[in-house]
Amino acid sequence: MNPAFTRTESRIGWIATVLIALVTVLGAIAAWRESDALLKLNAALACAFFFWMLRVMTREHLAAWRGTMLFAGFWLAFPLFRAIRQFWITRVFDAELLGIDRALWGGLSLPEHALRLESFALSEIVSFGYAQFYFLVLLPVCWFARMRRTSESRRFFLGLTIMYVFGFVGYLLVPAGGPFIAFPSIFPYPPQGGAITQTLVDVVAQGATGMDVFPSLHCGLSLYVFGFFAGGAALPGKRAYLAAALILATICAPLILATVYLRYHYGIDLLVGAALAAATLLFLHQSRFGSRFHEQ
Repeated sequence: MNPAFTRTESRIGWIATVLIALVTVLGAIAAWRESDALLKLNAALACAFFFWMLRVMTREHLAAWRGTMLFAGFWLAFPLFRAIRQFWITRVFDAELLGIDRALWGGLSLPEHALRLESFALSEIVSFGYAQFYFLVLLPVCWFARMRRTSESRRFFLGLTIMYVFGFVGYLLVPAGGPFIAFPSIFPYPPQGGAITQTLVDVVAQGATGMDVFPSLHCGLSLYVFGFFAGGAALPGKRAYLAAALILATICAPLILATVYLRYHYGIDLLVGAALAAATLLFLHQSRFGSRFHEQ
């Protein structure tokens, strides 16, 4: 096992563990004071899972599972941002993000420009694309969890953990609800559409936290997963990576468009999410930790 990789993976893993613990504790305290039974159940599950995750983090013979466990910890802690927003957050930054976005895109924010594109058909297409985010992330996670002892799996989960660490820090430091929540008079919601659009609207209503906008992990994670497979496609014997990258390219385009078209994100959220994905992929490439990690 390469010492440089192990040290970096361990340090980032413990940073992620502390961050998950912080969100879980803050969310559990807030959920306990709310009347929402589902939030309380989620808090209980997140707390129980955290102690299981902590066991994995401290047992060397379980090291290959650490990336998978951290990913699951982030996903279980994420819904608690809703309780954190309701109980702990007194100031949001939507006005600042909208102002920056208007300055970047010629006086109108990117979602305001997207309003001009609205149509029944496009709403259905991008809503379907937006819903593919879960498959885009979960399928590679399941694949690399199965291949957890390989260098590629360790590299994939290291990058994924970095993405979530910076994403969660952004949510805590720059909480914002997004255009459709903060400015309903500017961004009428939902857009005109059919059954697919309405189904997505219902799902989002159940999962919206009110503070998970900056940076856009929908954009950042989509580009990270695509970039990871696209970069691996150039290596010998990785034809499956090329096929995966081509499929992901067709999913990423409508998904990223959907984030602003559906009034969920400002353009600046996408830019920072894309920059985070690029920086993470560059870090993995330049460090080349995985290339010297012994296959087990």
